Amino acid sequence: MGLRWSPVRSRIRLTDEISMTQGYRRLLSRFFLVLLVIIKAETVKLDNIGSREDVFNQCTRKPSYFDLETGETTTTEAENFEEVIVSFKNYKNITDHVAFVHELAGGCTTWHNVARRNAAATLYPTDFIVIEMDEEMGETSRLLEALEKNPEVRALSKERQIDSRHLFGHEVEDVEEPARFKMMTVGKENDTAVELDEAQHHQRQILAQGLIAITKYTGADQLWKQGHTGRGVKVAVFDTGIREHHSSFRNIVERTDWTDENTRDDPIGHGTFVAGVIASTHSQCSGFAPDAEIYAFRVFNRKQVSFTSWFLDAFNYAMQKGIDVLNLSIGGPDFMDRPFVEKVLEMSAHGIIIVSAIGNDGPRYGTLNNPADQLDVIGVGGITYEDTVASFSSRGMTTWELPRGYGRVKPDIVAYGKGIRGPTTSGGCRSLSGTSVASPVVAGMVTLLAEMADKEYLNPAMMKQV
Repeated sequence: MGLRWSPVRSRIRLTDEISMTQGYRRLLSRFFLVLLVIIKAETVKLDNIGSREDVFNQCTRKPSYFDLETGETTTTEAENFEEVIVSFKNYKNITDHVAFVHELAGGCTTWHNVARRNAAATLYPTDFIVIEMDEEMGETSRLLEALEKNPEVRALSKERQIDSRHLFGHEVEDVEEPARFKMMTVGKENDTAVELDEAQHHQRQILAQGLIAITKYTGADQLWKQGHTGRGVKVAVFDTGIREHHSSFRNIVERTDWTDENTRDDPIGHGTFVAGVIASTHSQCSGFAPDAEIYAFRVFNRKQVSFTSWFLDAFNYAMQKGIDVLNLSIGGPDFMDRPFVEKVLEMSAHGIIIVSAIGNDGPRYGTLNNPADQLDVIGVGGITYEDTVASFSSRGMTTWELPRGYGRVKPDIVAYGKGIRGPTTSGGCRSLSGTSVASPVVAGMVTLLAEMADKEYLNPAMMKQV
C-alpha cells in the first residue's frame, strides 16, 4: 500500500509549525523585555553610585596630615568649624551616609564631611561619619535638629580630643617602702598575721630592681614549657605604635596608623613597651605570650594626642579582623563620650575581651577612668611587689547602674604595676610603672588562657569568671 498525500494533514502540520514559531517569538520577546528591564535597573544603579560618589567628593574636605619626613602639614584646618560625629543605626558605605546627610540638608553649604584616610572607612562599611559645621551660619542648628529626629541616626556627639594624660604610664620613681610587710592569711588553727618568707621577700626585692622578669616570677615560663605561648590568639594593642622589624617581637601581624600622621612607627616608646609586656621575646624583658599574633593600632600621634573618631575607626577595624584580646593602656574621666562607650559595648558583644588600665589617680576613691569602669571591660589596677595596692592606682565604685541599682567595685583585678620591665624602641629594656603596664600584664595572662580555652566559648564574661 503506497503513501498518499493528504492536504488536511499538511495544513494541520503547517498550522502547528506556525503556532510554535509564534510561541518562540513571544518567548524571545519576553526574554528581551526582562533583559532590558535588568539592564535599565543596573544602569540606574550605576548612575546612583556615580551620583553618590559625586556628592561625596563635593561634600568632603580632606583632613590635615603631618608629614614626619618633611615636617609640613598637607592642609590647614578650617576656622570657625565644629566637628560632630553622626552615628547611624546601620553599617553602610561611607558614600551612602554622606549622600543621606546631603539629601537631608539639601546640599552641603553649611557642613562638610571630614575625610578619614584609613582602612575601616574606605574598605569596610561604617556606622558613622564626622562632619564639620560652620558655627557662624544659623542653618547648622536646623540640620542638627533634623538629624536628631531622623530614625536612621543613633546619636550626635562632639568630636573629643584625647591627650597624653590618658596614657597611664611613667618612668619609675624610687619611692622608699618599709623594709618588711606582713600578709594577712588564715592559719589552720587561728587567724594570724604571717610574715613573708625570707626567700620570697628577697626574690621580690630582686624583681623590683628589674633583675627578674615578671613572667618568671608569675610562672608564665612554666606554661611555655607545656607549649602554651599564646599561639593563634589575635591581640590588639591600641597605643603609640611599634617600629617595623623590631627585634623583640617575632609575630607582629599588622601595624596600622589611625592618626593624622603618615607613619606606623613609635616615636614615643609607650606602645612598644606595652606590646612587649604582652609578647616580647627579649631575654631580659620577656612578654607573657611571645607567639601571640600582635596587631599594633597606632591611635596616638607624636604629640600624644588622639580623637574619638580615630578610636571608632580602629575599633571597627578590630572587629573586622576578628581580634580576640584588646589592650587599652589608656583611659580618661570622660564617661560621657557616647560613641566611644557604645563602641566598647559593641566590641564586647562581638566577643572581644577588652583589658584596660583603671588609671593613676589614686589613692583617692571615686577616681575610676573610662573605659576600665565599664562592666564589660576587665579594669586593671596596680600593686607593688609587696602585694599592696599601689598608691597611684585608681579605685572606687561604678556609676553605670545608678540610680536604679548599686555601683560595683572596680578595678576587677590588680596586677604588678611597679618597675615592670619592657622593650624600648631601640631594642633594649627599661622599667615603667603605672596601671598602663599592669594592664598588659593581665592582657598577657588572658592571652595564654585564651589559647587554652575553646574558642567557641571564649568571651569577656567567661574570662571574668576565670
